[in-house]
This record gives sequence, structure tokens and C-alpha cells, in this order.
Amino acid sequence: MNLNIADKLGIEKQEITIAEGKTYTVNCGAKTMIKAQEIFKKDNSFDAMFEVIELLLGKQAKKDIYEMDMTVKQLQVVIIAIMAQVNEISYEEMEERFQKSVK
Repeated sequence: MNLNIADKLGIEKQEITIAEGKTYTVNCGAKTMIKAQEIFKKDNSFDAMFEVIELLLGKQAKKDIYEMDMTVKQLQVVIIAIMAQVNEISYEEMEERFQKSVK
């Protein structure tokens, strides 16, 4: 017997828009996500945030976001949005998880 789950895997492109003309595809691969989580477990610094941004959105996104000179709060919003896309949940749900993990 063959159990075909191809339609359940839903290979849908996940994107995030940061500003007008700045839309990036989120790398939602399991290996990438695990690597991002490992970075955050070790380091919650400014540099770590940009390392995760590059890992999940690519070098161009990292450069663009860095040049936007965002506040730490704004960077957190970007990270939460990226993680929501990776986890395929709403921004609000990811924000709630983020708040719990920070406490």
C-alpha cells in the first residue's frame, strides 16, 4: 500500500515584506530553522539577529535591513515575522511565544 502525502506537504513559498519594494522569500527549511534556533539559544545580540536574518532571508535582505538602521524593537518585529512564516503561524501567535520565551 502506498500512502501519498505529496499534497499534505504544501510546498508554498513564504514571503515577508519589510518596506515598499523590499519583499523577501523566507527559507523555511528544517535545517535552516534549527540552525537559527541554535544561534538564538547561544546569543541574543544585535549581530545574532542579523546572522539569523541572513540565514533565513539572504544576504541582500541582511544588507537592506542593516541599512534601514532599525531600532532593536523594530528588529524584533522583523525576527518575529520571519519566525512566524517559518513556523507557518500568525504573527500574533509567534509574538506571544516570543514574549513567553523572553520572560
